[in-house]
Order: sequence, then structure tokens, then C-alpha cells
Amino acid sequence: MTKLRFRQVHLDFHTSEWCENVGGDFNADEFAATLDDARVNSINIFAKCHHGYSYYPTKVGTPHPNLKCDLLGEQIEALHKRDIKCPVYVSIMWDELAGKTHPEWVMVDKEGKAITRPPLSNIWGWTTMDVSSGYADYVQAQVEELMSLYTLDGLWFDICFPLPNYSMWAKEQMRLANVHVEDDGAVWAFSRKKQTDFFKRLTKVVHDRSPEATIYYNGTIQADMRRVAPYMTHLEVESLPTTTGWGYLHYPIAARQARTYGLDFLGMNGRFHGSWGDFGGLKTHDQLDYECGTILAAGGKICVGDQLHPSGKLDAAVYRLIGHTFKRVEALEPWLEDAKFTAEIALIVANGLDKRRVGNAEYPTDLEGAAQALLEMGCQFDIVDAEAELSGYQAVMLPDGAVLDEALVSKLNGYLANGGRLILSGTAGLDASTGQFQLAQIPVRYVEAAPTVPSYLRPTAEMIGSSELADDYDYAFYVQAHVVQAVDGAVSHGVLSRALFNRTWEHFMGHQHAPVGESLNAPIAVSNDQVLYFAAPLFSGFKQADYWSYREMARNLLDAFLPARLIKPQGPGWTEFALTRQAQADGRPERSVVHVICYHPRRSLQAIPHVDQSWSTAGLAFSLKAETAPRRVYLAPEGEDVAFTFNDGYVHVTLPSVGSHTVVVVE
Repeated sequence: MTKLRFRQVHLDFHTSEWCENVGGDFNADEFAATLDDARVNSINIFAKCHHGYSYYPTKVGTPHPNLKCDLLGEQIEALHKRDIKCPVYVSIMWDELAGKTHPEWVMVDKEGKAITRPPLSNIWGWTTMDVSSGYADYVQAQVEELMSLYTLDGLWFDICFPLPNYSMWAKEQMRLANVHVEDDGAVWAFSRKKQTDFFKRLTKVVHDRSPEATIYYNGTIQADMRRVAPYMTHLEVESLPTTTGWGYLHYPIAARQARTYGLDFLGMNGRFHGSWGDFGGLKTHDQLDYECGTILAAGGKICVGDQLHPSGKLDAAVYRLIGHTFKRVEALEPWLEDAKFTAEIALIVANGLDKRRVGNAEYPTDLEGAAQALLEMGCQFDIVDAEAELSGYQAVMLPDGAVLDEALVSKLNGYLANGGRLILSGTAGLDASTGQFQLAQIPVRYVEAAPTVPSYLRPTAEMIGSSELADDYDYAFYVQAHVVQAVDGAVSHGVLSRALFNRTWEHFMGHQHAPVGESLNAPIAVSNDQVLYFAAPLFSGFKQADYWSYREMARNLLDAFLPARLIKPQGPGWTEFALTRQAQADGRPERSVVHVICYHPRRSLQAIPHVDQSWSTAGLAFSLKAETAPRRVYLAPEGEDVAFTFNDGYVHVTLPSVGSHTVVVVE
């Protein structure tokens, strides 16, 4: 199967009928040369956009009414001359033109409204098509036409999420399939089946004609992505971090699940100041370097989003920006190629997730909080689903509210029987009907939910470590905690107390909540050799309250529970340490590659602070677990040697001043 390249661009071209001279200024050689000079070696180019128009002389679809040339064909020819791959983009579920001409193909929501932009509105939105209608035949015919006209490197299908349709035709489909329209769960399951049926059909069409073509369906990076992965050659995490709905934590979290399915994967950001279609929006060198650094650190390849002017002429400034970053990425490729991400903890996306949503990967609060805390602690982790193989992980972690089915209980019992370790909190693994935990190894007996919110946490010495936590202070825990009793032989950590009373409309004190009251004679956490349980769900609490005390309590207990960490970082939580490894091959020695990412946001009144400036950071260090002393430690691609020591099974590295993304090679 064709491997993805590291330096890609996604060239949006959603061009309405109101645009004139479409492709009129396109110069094929200049277009390809601009990309080549910017070190771009793969680019997604458009066959059909959300407006429904095509950019080649189609007989199946509708060419843009103001198209001046075979834009797609000339792009393909020029790009192939320079060995630049160019998968072809086809908009799937959003098609304004098809919606106008075939209203019976348009999806209808549960309230009976067509899923489209509100009439007489200038807001963002598109007409949404049903891929189980005759529209699927139209899409297939256009794909077959494209493959007959051009030599395609791949197909990039956009807007491919599952979505229920309540049109009269769709309801008849459900009736014939014995799906009760009143049953939301059954309707959503039916929509997911329609989605996979369409994927199976279209993937076969492509690979029957071109077995080496890449295929990707965008809109599928969800917690249940295993379901659709077989129909794609790779995965892509679309994540424009300066945009609400994504943000700077979306990619580092979602990528740690996408990378676990054995497929090549990449991260897609954008050159825009905001989101797609932001003509005139441009990032700084520091911004793009940082964003691409986070992509590489998680083991992904890079795709930068751009949008082509209707005239067909690329913006030179955009490709100076992209070229600045891609020249560095190109120099780093010897330390990126075939590098395998490395993880010690498997954070499980357990059953019980509500998958009835559309859009970017969005995980429950407890999982996101756990992922954020692990990133800040420098723990190496994957996010895995309930079907994943667990034996390679030092520990498995269940988010606070994880629901376990019989299969997952059996899997976890087997994992623990083979010496694995389990980290969990709150009601994870608690059978609500019996009040008992589903795994006998969990060293506590559940009593009840803590009687007040907040409750209060008094840490003991092992929870404090070298942090600023005080042993004579009760830290408010702003979400629901739980009262448990440790079983014989387990170790209790900290003391959980209640507030004097819960705040109500008639029973309140001060501006917020009541102060600490009596002890509940219950621990904050309990551990034995194999299990660490948090009665105060510190991870969902960390996501919701962003209270540093929760992270520090969790950090110190995790450090004691997992003493042989892969990396022990020395630096603030806004510095990310990520480990990949390259096996010995073709003269390349076996080596570990540590990515160090420094997040430097500005103070801002915006919802998402921008990282448009970076400065050197001093005083960072890390210790890397190793069986023997390395031959050399150096920075890539510069080759500058870095001093190190080796003792206690760790390579200890103190870094010079570094920028937003630094690559350290332990060889």
C-alpha cells in the first residue's frame, strides 16, 4: 500500500457560482513550482466541492459555470511531472447543487426540517445529502468518471459522518428494515450501517480500478473509528487548533487513538488565522512550527490546510510560510521515517459512550481530563477502544465513569492475571445495580457518593512529594467525590472530608460554598501492587476545574505506582515530551527520538489563546529509561551533541535552550 508523505497540503476550493474567471489565471508550471519550492510533496486537489460544482469537463456532474480550463487535469499533469502526489477531493454529504436539483436526496432532521443553511441567511452551512439515496449512484458515477479520465493517486472523500435522516423516503427505508423510527438508538445504528455500506461500496469501486490508490473518508475520527477503519488506507486527524471546536488539545488527544489501528496517519492543521475559508488569515512561523511539531510528536505526518483563490493562483506568502516549516520537516525525516510511537499507559474509551453526534472527535470529560493530565505529566499513553490488545502496556487506565461490558471485564481480568496494572477512579467499573465493582482486584468497597459538593481533600505525604501541596490544608474538590473503604492489605492515601453543608436557595454561606466540615473517615485514593483507585475523580475534576492540586496529587501517586516510567520529564506542564523509536535498518542504528514541544500562548480575551510567538526555553531536562548507556545523544537535524549521564537504568539529559519544537536523539 502507498505510504503517506510527511509534507502535505489540503487545497480547499469551495467556489460558488458567483465567482467569475474560475481558473482563469492558473499557470500549471508556476503552480507546481510554487509547491515544489515549498517542499510540498503531496496535495489534495478538487474535483467537486460543497457548492456541487466540478473543476474538470465532467459529463456526470456539473462543471463550474465560469470554469476557464480543465483545472483538475492540468493540476494533475503538472504535479506528477514534479513527483508531487495529488489525491483528488470529492465532497460527499454536502452538495448545494444536487440538493437544489434533487430535493428527494436531501436529509431531513427529526423536526422535519431539511438539513441545510437557513433560508435568507448568510451564516455558514450546507445542504446535506443522504448516501443511501439515489445520490450514492451519482457520487459513484462521478468517481468512476474521474478514474477513467485521469491517473489518480488517491481519493479524498469529505463530509462522511453518520447522520439520521427522517425524510419520507428514509422513513420508508427504516420501515422496510424493521427499524422503529421512535427508537433513537435504533435510528442512529441504522445511520451508521448506511454509512459503512456506502464506504464498502465506494472503496471497492476505487480499489477495483486502482489497488494502490489512497482512500480517506473525512468525518470519521470518532471514538468508534475502528468500525470504519477497514474502508480506508490511512487516517487523518483534522484539527485546526485556532478554531473553537478544536483548540490546542484536540489533536494531541485524538491522535493518540487514531495511531493505534495499524494505519498510516496524519494531522491536518491550517495556515489560516481562524478556520477554513479564512482568506487573508495567515499564521506566523512560530505558530506553524509549533503546530507541526505537535503532529510529529504524536507520530503523525503533516497536512497544512490552504484555500486556492478562485482565479487558480496560489498565494506566494502562504507557501513561503509553509516552505519555512516544511524545509525543517524535510531535514527531520531521517528521524521520523518508520518511527514508532511508544506508550506505557492505555487509556480506554470504554463502552457507554453516546455516539449520536457529528463533527470532531469529542470524548467524555473524564477521558479528556485524564488525557490532559497525562500529557502535562509527561506520561506516554495511547487512547484505545475496548477491542484493543492490552498486553504491551505497563498499565491500563479507566476514565472516571467508564462502563464495562462482560467482554471488557473478561479482558481486564486476563490482563491483571498476567501482571498488568490498573488505574481507575470514581464509578469506573461500578455495577450500579449491585453497588459492587465489577473487578474483584479493585481494593475498595463502595459506600456512597460523598454527601456534599464540594468535598475536601487533605493530602498525605506520598501525595505531596516535592510539590507545593500542603499537609495542613483541605483542597476543595469541586465535583462529585465518592466514599469508599479500603480492603485489608490495601494502602489508603489522603483524607476525604465533607463541606459543612450543600448550598441551596435557603441554606447557603458566602459567595460560593461552605467550608470544610467533618472528616468522612474515607481515603482520597487506595492502592495495592496492581491497582490504583481514586475516590475523588481527579481527572474529570481537572478537566472541569483546572485545579493544579488535582494534577499534583495524581502525579505523585502515579509516580509511586509506576516507578519505571519511560520518560521522567523535568519541566512545566506546558512542555510536552513524546517518545518514538526507530529500529535498526539500512545503516541506521537503533535509536529513541524524544520530541520536546513548548506551548507558548499569549494572554488573550479570545476563547482560544494564540501561539503566534515563541521564545527559547531554558532549564528543561528528562530521564529516558534504557537498558544500556547510549553511544550518543544529539539534537536533530542540527547534529549538536548534548551531554548526558547514565545511571539507575536511565539516560539523564539536560537540554540547552530550546524553541517550540526540539528533537532529541538517543542513539
